[in-house]
Amino acid sequence: MRRAFESELPRIAAFMIEQFFEKEELQQMFRGVDEERARKTAENIVACELGYFFRYGDVLVNGSDLASAAVGIPQRHLSLWKRLPYALQGGRALKELSKPERGLLKANSRVIQEVHSGNWFRKYCKDPYCFMQFAVGKETRGKGIAREMLESLFLHVRKQRGCMVLETLTASNVPIYEHFGFRLMETYQTQGGELTEYRMLKRLDCTEPAPQDRKRTL
Repeated sequence: MRRAFESELPRIAAFMIEQFFEKEELQQMFRGVDEERARKTAENIVACELGYFFRYGDVLVNGSDLASAAVGIPQRHLSLWKRLPYALQGGRALKELSKPERGLLKANSRVIQEVHSGNWFRKYCKDPYCFMQFAVGKETRGKGIAREMLESLFLHVRKQRGCMVLETLTASNVPIYEHFGFRLMETYQTQGGELTEYRMLKRLDCTEPAPQDRKRTL
């Protein structure tokens, strides 16, 4: 595992979209938008976000062939004001879409904003490390790359934080992350039932908080 170079960010963004475009969040965001323009716009937005994480957090890759990539950041750096310049760059990327498509994107994104709205982790861990994105190339899965990268990431985070948190909208990801020591703490569902978010935590010290058993709705 190594830190990415800034020049690699567009390539990493394309890699992330290749792995994630069919997943729940991007399908919700670009519902009704032409797929070719949606993919290009998604790459541009993710590249802008990676610029923020590159500066204030970690953009990590496994080797030179981009077999996997991970993105994380200490929670204290998830600042609206720090992210604003990068968000504005992402806004310019939307110019590739037609005006009706931009309207669709705005409407579709309300559901995503709803499901990501809570600082749920505060009751379990102060100033955690937020594990934002993780992708392994489809052609290299099942070769131990995920384990190698995650174990290296855990060692990296342990030097600075006592816990890691992540959020996933994909139910099948939950047992995978549980295998690597994360615990499902809470499950939240949007009011309209469009998306369900699974909120997970991994202690990197010896203390384990208890997960909440009941399902909650925002």
